[in-house]
Amino acid sequence: MAYATTLQVAERSGIGIRIVDENVGTGDNSETDFDLDHTNVFSTGTVLSHAASASNTFTTLTETTHYTLDDESGRVILTGSGVSEVGTDIIFATYWYNDTFPNSVISDMIDAADDEIDVWSGRKWDTATSVTERFNGRPSLGYPSTDRPYTHDFDAPSFLLLQNQPVTTVDFIYFLSKPLAISQFFNFDTGGSAYTDNTTAVTLSTEAPFTLFDDAPATGDIIYIGSSSRFLGLDVVLSTAGTDNGSTAIDWEYWNGTAWTDLSETAQTTGVDIFTSSGTMTWTFPYGWATTTVNSSDSLYFVRGTLTDDYSVDPIVSTITLLDPITQVVEKSSTSLRNSQLSFQNVIVPHGTDNIRVDYNYGLSTTPSYITELSVLIASIQAFITLSGGSFDDATSYSLGSKSVTIGEVYVNIREVLAQLQKRVDSLYKMIGKRAQVTAI
Repeated sequence: MAYATTLQVAERSGIGIRIVDENVGTGDNSETDFDLDHTNVFSTGTVLSHAASASNTFTTLTETTHYTLDDESGRVILTGSGVSEVGTDIIFATYWYNDTFPNSVISDMIDAADDEIDVWSGRKWDTATSVTERFNGRPSLGYPSTDRPYTHDFDAPSFLLLQNQPVTTVDFIYFLSKPLAISQFFNFDTGGSAYTDNTTAVTLSTEAPFTLFDDAPATGDIIYIGSSSRFLGLDVVLSTAGTDNGSTAIDWEYWNGTAWTDLSETAQTTGVDIFTSSGTMTWTFPYGWATTTVNSSDSLYFVRGTLTDDYSVDPIVSTITLLDPITQVVEKSSTSLRNSQLSFQNVIVPHGTDNIRVDYNYGLSTTPSYITELSVLIASIQAFITLSGGSFDDATSYSLGSKSVTIGEVYVNIREVLAQLQKRVDSLYKMIGKRAQVTAI
């Protein structure tokens, strides 16, 4: 969600012009096309209404129900309902427009302004967004013990500084193991009720690729993927991508100790969850995930994928690798969060590289008014720079007969506007604070 709207930029920057109760035209129970006097209209600030001639009683029209508006051309198209609603009344319009920029361009300026605010402030100022961040484990080693009369040694709790702010909730904290191979992989042919063990083939690139689900995959065939640790996704390398028949689907599940239960999976690479492309897929942590045995295997943490509609070209897999195998799920009761500092209490943090994963949310439910103003100001600076063409001293008019020349009057004005806008931007950044840029050598 953008921190500001195009209409707010129009209203507060000076690039917008407001028109009140423009006479757009008169209905005749059949006419649908009407043109506003201006183009580059801000649709969110437009109000269309109708009234009988010489009447001061106005009835507001509803966009989509009664009309559609093409903001760039300023064209109003009445719907059938709109034609009936207007009848032979006069249509009036109150709106904002500008002479230079369509909505799409101003929207791009706002997006660029918002990105700048996020980078400089180190914070997110709108709807909370989920993120996964990884850290190196560096356990506290404590201070060396000493004899009296010195104080007892003190081990400060280990902590992490989350990169994104403001942190709203921490969903999961995991300690991860080193990369782990699949412990067991089975194809299951439903038609023949037969398992095929492809564990070696799926874990080693030196082995020949094989067809997933069965030599001739059919609806109802299953693959089982088991590990000695719980894990949070798969990295799939196909030698031949499957071809979707238009309704190809796989139902992914895990064993919860009693029954196979749906996984909430996400294809990080489009199509990987149905093996129509190589890439990664992940899932949210499956609560109550328990070990089970499949085809007399060891007791493992299994996920399975059931083919609910097959392929026009069958997928052939080279390797599948486990993503984020878990050694420990850290309970929230063992951590504390203050601002962006996540501290561990009574938990031994394992040493390692990228072996701590934190899933959390950051952002705000409502964008503060001063951030909206900052977004408007930065977008306005972009607009005025574009209007000036990057020059402040071009001649704007000549009058050869009277030998008078006006030099850069409008550009001098824009230069002053830019200076004042930048002062206010600097003031707001001083208030919210800028992210410190630190380089260690």
